[in-house]
Amino acid sequence: MRSQLRNACSIAGERFISWVVRPKRREYRCAFIGLIYGAAGLGACHAQSLSSLLELARRSEPTYLSARTHVQAASARTDQAVGAMLPQVTASANTNTNIRDYETLAATSTTEHGRYNSNSTQVNFTQPLWRYANVVGWQQAQAVADQAQHQLAGAELELVTKLVTAWLDVLAARDGVLFTGQQAAAAQRQWEIIRRGAELGASSQPQVEEARAKYDQALSDAELARTEGEIKQAALEQLVGPLRQLTPPFMRERAVLADVSKEKMETWLGAAETDSPFILAATKAYEAADAEVRKQSAGHQPTLDLVLNYSRNRQAVGGFPGQAGYDVAQNAVGLQLNVPIFSGGTQSAKVDEAVAQKEKARLDIEAARRAAVFAVKQAWFGWHGAYARARAGAQAIQTARAALALARRGRANGLKTELDVLQAEQQMHAAQRDFRKGRYDQVVAHVKLKAVAGALSTEDVMLLDALFTHSPDEPETMVQGSPLVVVARQ
Repeated sequence: MRSQLRNACSIAGERFISWVVRPKRREYRCAFIGLIYGAAGLGACHAQSLSSLLELARRSEPTYLSARTHVQAASARTDQAVGAMLPQVTASANTNTNIRDYETLAATSTTEHGRYNSNSTQVNFTQPLWRYANVVGWQQAQAVADQAQHQLAGAELELVTKLVTAWLDVLAARDGVLFTGQQAAAAQRQWEIIRRGAELGASSQPQVEEARAKYDQALSDAELARTEGEIKQAALEQLVGPLRQLTPPFMRERAVLADVSKEKMETWLGAAETDSPFILAATKAYEAADAEVRKQSAGHQPTLDLVLNYSRNRQAVGGFPGQAGYDVAQNAVGLQLNVPIFSGGTQSAKVDEAVAQKEKARLDIEAARRAAVFAVKQAWFGWHGAYARARAGAQAIQTARAALALARRGRANGLKTELDVLQAEQQMHAAQRDFRKGRYDQVVAHVKLKAVAGALSTEDVMLLDALFTHSPDEPETMVQGSPLVVVARQ
C-alpha cells in the first residue's frame, strides 16, 4: 500500500512539474502564474501597472475614502463657524380662529357668543457684535479643516506605501513560486538520475530514498509558495478590491535604483519633522484644542447683539364685548447685552476638560514626531540592509553563472555529471531570487522614506512603473531618472 501511494505521488508530481516547469519559455510564465493566482482562461500575459492599481485603490480603499469624507465634514464645519458670525434672521406668522363666550355680571346678566379671526406676523434680526466664542470657533474650525487636509495627505501617502509594499510582496511571492517550481524540477531530475544509477548499481537504495524525500519536500515547498502567493494577492485586494486577473510583471534586471547612501539620515529626519503630514496634522489638532480652551473660557464673558424686530397683530374684534377690532404694527431697534453670572460650575468644568484635551494634543505631537523619527530610521537602515542583500545577490549571480558554465563544460568533457549541473542551476535560481528580493526591499524602503518626509507623489508611482517589464526576456530600454529610480544604463 505504501509503495502504491508513493508511485501515485510520483506520477502526480512528474505531471505537475512537466506541465508547469518549462525553462526559458514564455508559455511557462503564463501557465504557472495563472496556476498561482487562479486566473483560468486569461489568454496572453498582461502585467498591471502600479498607476492603474493606485487609481483602483483611490476609488475603493475605505480608510482613504474616509479621510476624504472627513475633509468635506471639516469644510462644512468651517461654514457653520462663519455663519455664526453673520446676521440671524427669523420670521414667524400665525392665524387663528377664535370662539369666545362671555357673560356680563350685572343686575340683568346677558350671555353672548362670538367668533372672530386674529393674525400676527413677526420678523427678528440679530447681528452679533461681541461674541468672542464665535470668533474663536471660526479659528478652531479653520484649524480642524487644515488638520483634515493633512490627514488626507497622510492617508494618501499611507495608501501609496501600502500599495507599493503589497505589490512588491506579490512579485516576491511570484518569484518564490518560480524558484520552488524550478527546485522541484531539479529535485525530480536528481531523483530520476539516482534511481537509474541504483538500477545500474552505481547508487544505493538509501540514496534513492533521500533523493525522493528531497523531491517530495520540493513539491511541498512549491505548494506552500503558491499558498503564500494567494495570501499576498489577498493583501493587495484589501487595497484595490477584488482582481479578476493578476499577472505580476518582472523587475528589469539592469534597473539602477536610487542610492540613499549618498544622503545623510539627518536630512531625512529634518524633512520628516517639518513636512510629515502626520506631524502637521497633530500640530493643527493642538491649535484646535487651544482654540477650544479659549472658546470655553469665553463662556464666562458677556455678549452683545444688535437686535431689530418688526411685528404686526390684527384682530377682527376687541378683547372685550363691544370693543372694535384693531391692526397694530410695531418696530423696535436695540442692543441686547447678556452677562453670565452663575451656571452651576458647568462652564468651569468645560474649561477644565478643554485644558486636558489641549495637553493630550500636545503629547500627540510628540508621539507623531517620535513615530516619524522611528519610521525614518527603520526605512533608512532597512534600505541599507536591502542594498547589502542585493549586492550580495548580484555577486552570487555572477558566481553562480560562472559555476554553471563550468559545470556544463565539464559535463560536455565528461568531467562533471548531470547532478553537478543541476546543483549549479539551483544555486543560480536561488541567487536570482535573493537579488530580486533585495531590490524589492530597496524600493519599499525608499518609498517609505519619501512618504514619512511628505515627498512622495503620484508622479513617483508613475515613474516606478518604468522599473517593470512584461517579461524578463524583453530588451532593456533607456529611461530618464526619477527621484526613485534610474533605469537601465546602456
